[in-house]
Amino acid sequence: MTLLILFSEKLFSQELIQTDRPDQTEGVFVVDKKTLQIETGFFVGKNRDQTYNYIIPTTLLKYGITKNLELQSIIDVINIQGKYGVAPVALGFKANFVKEKGIRPEIALIGRAQVKNLGGQEYKINKTLTMFRVAFQNTLSDLVVLGYNFGMQWNEFEKPSYILSVTSNFNLSRQLTVYTELFNFTSEQSFLNPIVDFGGMYSFKNRFIVDAAIGKHLNPSNQQNFFFTLGFTTRFSFLKKGESNQN
Repeated sequence: MTLLILFSEKLFSQELIQTDRPDQTEGVFVVDKKTLQIETGFFVGKNRDQTYNYIIPTTLLKYGITKNLELQSIIDVINIQGKYGVAPVALGFKANFVKEKGIRPEIALIGRAQVKNLGGQEYKINKTLTMFRVAFQNTLSDLVVLGYNFGMQWNEFEKPSYILSVTSNFNLSRQLTVYTELFNFTSEQSFLNPIVDFGGMYSFKNRFIVDAAIGKHLNPSNQQNFFFTLGFTTRFSFLKKGESNQN
């Protein structure tokens, strides 16, 4: 809360806040130049054996470098079967390089790496793990926006995981958006690990977004069954008076 108080007078540009929470599909938008965006919340997963996993909190930090490029960091504090620890911190970027025109989607590239020695000892990894996604978006109408991703994520196993997701956002008002999503990732055990989820986001005076979502793993062999997430997003601009964020 200290951060919010210290920089509250430096809020915000007039553009709507765009967030990658709470769905699994990454968006195409980057934050404004010299703007810090904080997307944070908690995640609760219920397993089929009636145990629970937690991420409290999961935090995505974004900082705008130019109007088309942002730097990112993900910091997760996790609890798996009662074992708390800090997951390896991920560092990366998002670059928006194609604007939407007609049927051509807007396109962005996301790349991240979980750094081997940057995190707690409880969930230490043996090597730095990388991922990339290509994010697309088509605006179908004032009401409906379609987003979709494909990508690859390397892990400590021999083969990488492939990611494919699609989400439909329904803008019910300037403040309220709801969505439904289908997300799939491959694993060592199965090529199909689909997840279906739905949720919503509500914006308060374009200063904060509160979000919530619930989802289910459809593959019965997957250990996790249901999950729930709740969080918020806010941002802080560090532009000097009269300085433009268009460069």
